[in-house]
Amino acid sequence: MSPSGTKVQKKMLMKSMLVVLGASVLLTACGGSKGASKEGDGPTPIQMQTLNYATEFIDNTNPIWKEFEKRTSTKLDITWLSPSTSEEKINVMLASGDLPEVTFVESLINPQLQKMIKQGVFWDLTPYIKDYPNLSASNLAEMWTASKVDGKNYVIPRYYPSYGGGAFPILRKDWMDKLGLQTPTNMDQLFEVLKAFKEKDPNGNGQADEVPYAANPDTMGFVYGVFNGTQGQWKLKDDKLVPVITEDASRDAVLWLKKAFDAGLFPKDFAIMKYSQTVDLIRGGNAGGTSQSMNHAWVTGSKIREVVPTADYMPITYLENAGGDKYTPSGTPYYGVYLIPKKVPEAKVKKILGFFDYAYGKEGNELATYGIEGVHYTVQNGRKIPTPQSEKDHLGDGNMNNLIHLISDDMSIGAVGMPDDVYNRNVEIVNERKKIKTPNPGSELYSEAYNKYYPEISKKVSDMRTKVIIGKDTIENYDKFIEQLRNDPTLKQVADEMTEAYHKKMSSQ
Repeated sequence: MSPSGTKVQKKMLMKSMLVVLGASVLLTACGGSKGASKEGDGPTPIQMQTLNYATEFIDNTNPIWKEFEKRTSTKLDITWLSPSTSEEKINVMLASGDLPEVTFVESLINPQLQKMIKQGVFWDLTPYIKDYPNLSASNLAEMWTASKVDGKNYVIPRYYPSYGGGAFPILRKDWMDKLGLQTPTNMDQLFEVLKAFKEKDPNGNGQADEVPYAANPDTMGFVYGVFNGTQGQWKLKDDKLVPVITEDASRDAVLWLKKAFDAGLFPKDFAIMKYSQTVDLIRGGNAGGTSQSMNHAWVTGSKIREVVPTADYMPITYLENAGGDKYTPSGTPYYGVYLIPKKVPEAKVKKILGFFDYAYGKEGNELATYGIEGVHYTVQNGRKIPTPQSEKDHLGDGNMNNLIHLISDDMSIGAVGMPDDVYNRNVEIVNERKKIKTPNPGSELYSEAYNKYYPEISKKVSDMRTKVIIGKDTIENYDKFIEQLRNDPTLKQVADEMTEAYHKKMSSQ
C-alpha cells in the first residue's frame, strides 16, 4: 500500500495535469474499436459518475459530450464529482447502495467497496474484456493485472501513467550549471548540491536569500523511500511484509533530514509549512528545488520564468542508497476505477464496455483529450496545438478527459506551452526511470486491520519524526518509540494481514 501522502500527491498532480489536455504531444493509444454501438441500434442511455478537476463542469450541450454520444450511439447522463467532496459522496453512495450504471470509486481498497465486491454487488468483467480490442490491448495489460481483486477484474481502471508522477526532487539546473555542479545521484550528493545553493550565491545578487529546497514534511517522503529502497509503507523481507516505519533505514532518513534542516537547507517553517507555501517559494525565484512531479516541474517553472527568464527546473532521474538500490517514484497504472452493478442487464454491460472500448482507443482518446482536429487543434510538426475554440469548449480544463484519461506518458510529463527541449528531456528521463524497478510490495493491498489501526500509527510516527528533525525531540527518544512499535501487537496484526493479502495477490496473478 502506498504512503498516506501518495494519494494527496496524486490529487495535486491531477490538478496540475489539467494543462496536459491541450498539450502539443503525441498519443500512443490503440486504434479504433469494434466495441462501440453500431449505427441503427439506437442511442443507449448510460448513467455514470466520475471525478472532475475542472473549474467549470460541462453538460450535455457541450460539443465534445455530444460528439462522444454521436460516435458511440449513446445518451450520456454524467454526474461530475468535485475533488473536495468526492470521497464523502462516494462513501455515502456506496453505503446507500444507490449506484449509477457506471460507478466511479477513487480507491480500489475502499473498505466499503471491498465488502460490496465480495458480496457480489458488481459484475465480474473478466470473461468479457477479451472481446474488446482496445480494452484488452497489450499496452493496458499491466493496468488490468494491477487492478484485480482476488484474481478477477471487477473494475474498469481509469488509466494513469506509472512513471512521471510522484513527488521527487526537481532542481534548478541553471544554478547547478553556474556553480559547476553535477546532477546528484545519491543522498550525499543531493545534500552537497543544496549546501552549495545556500552558500555560493547562485542567484548572483550578493545576498544570502536563497532557499535551497522548498519543502515541508509531506514533500520529503521520497527520502524514506530512497533509504529503504522501496516505495510505500511496506518492505518485503524473508517473504514477509514489514512496516518501513520500524526499519533502521528510516532512522537514517530521519537523521539525513535533521542534518539538512540544521544546515538551513529547508525553510525555517518546514514543520508547519503548507504545500501551497512551498509553491509560492518556488515561484518567487529564489528556491533551488522542491519535490514535484515531472510535468508539474514545468507548470511551476514556467511561472518563475516571468521573474527569472533563465530559470530551469529539471526533474532528477533517480537517487541511490548506500546499498546500491536505485529509487525512482512510480505508481499503479491507473487512478480510480469504474464498476458496473449487477442490477445492469448483461446486454447493457456489453454496451457500456463498448463505450469504454471506443474511449480507450486512439480515436476516442484523442476526442476526449484534444477534441476535433481543425476545430479544437491543429497538427504542427507532429504535435497537437490547441486553438482558441479548445478553451471555449473546456478542453484543457478536465471534464471529458477526467472521464477518460490520456493513454500516454504525456499525461504526466507534458504540458501546454512546454518547449520541445524540455519535453524531449522529460521523455529521456521517464524512459530511464522505467528501467528502474523500485519495488512497492504493499501497493493496492486490502487489510481491515490496516484501515482500522494504521492511520493513527502513521500519524504518531510522522509527528515524532518531525519533532526530531526540527530539534524538538531527540533521536534517543525516537529509538525508544520505534522499539515500542516493534513490539506492538496491533502493528503486528496489521503486518500479518498485509503479508497474507500480499501472498494472496501474488498467487492470483
